[in-house]
Amino acid sequence: MEAPRRMWFGYVVAVALTVVGFVSLDLRAIALAFVMLVMTVLSEWYRGRQAALAAAADAADLPDTVSRWARGWAYARGLPRPAAVAGGVRVEVGEPGRSVEWVATDEADTLAGLVDAVRATPEAWLSVVTESPAGVRPWFLEGGLTPNEAEEALMSIDLATHEVRELPEGYRAEVERDGGIITVTVRSGETTAAGGTIAVIGADAVADRIQTDPDHRRRGLGGAVMSLLASAAREAGAVRGLLVASEMGEPLYAGLGWHVEGRLVTARSAAPRTSVESRHG
Repeated sequence: MEAPRRMWFGYVVAVALTVVGFVSLDLRAIALAFVMLVMTVLSEWYRGRQAALAAAADAADLPDTVSRWARGWAYARGLPRPAAVAGGVRVEVGEPGRSVEWVATDEADTLAGLVDAVRATPEAWLSVVTESPAGVRPWFLEGGLTPNEAEEALMSIDLATHEVRELPEGYRAEVERDGGIITVTVRSGETTAAGGTIAVIGADAVADRIQTDPDHRRRGLGGAVMSLLASAAREAGAVRGLLVASEMGEPLYAGLGWHVEGRLVTARSAAPRTSVESRHG
């Protein structure tokens, strides 16, 4: 049922209960009508507030979008809240080969300083969201960083427009909520076939670690997981989704209604001692 229909239903029920209460002189019906009216008004106010937040989010510029994604991504992974720096944010990742990561846009006034900071920090990453990856890579090379070959995409969506994909027959889904962290796990029997996480912070929901077991791919599980996450995020109050997609995952998200905000390219201060994925999704 769409939101406007829910609103009208609440008003209609309140009026009907009021009429019944006055006709039958039933104070309980009148009291219930008052409660229904208050709940409907508060619900309408809340949805209007969320719509205003969504409109503000849509009007935000790319640096703000990048910062909001980084905050949700760190929250989803249990990392400390990113610290604001000139041109972007700094995230304490704490992984082998990836102790700290700067996430920024390609503003020329700040990018050179970020490159210098990353070069001077052992096992550090610099991820830059840009419309021109080819224009950013020379900054990496000139600054003595090692670029990753992989290129990702920062994507967003109005969650109300998210495509719905049903779970294929033979699979079941488990949805768990822990504060603002929502996790979906899809199983076939006792086998974990697919899953993912979405972190809700205010009006934003940041999807992370969307994965499908190789033996269960090409069956629509990725789309079903994203649909379940988007639905749960909307129920938690989120109105806008953000994620960073790998080259392989981007077509899936595009088919669900997500659109690209910018390309993400990454470089490292030194080759990692262990194999570390360059993906953020």
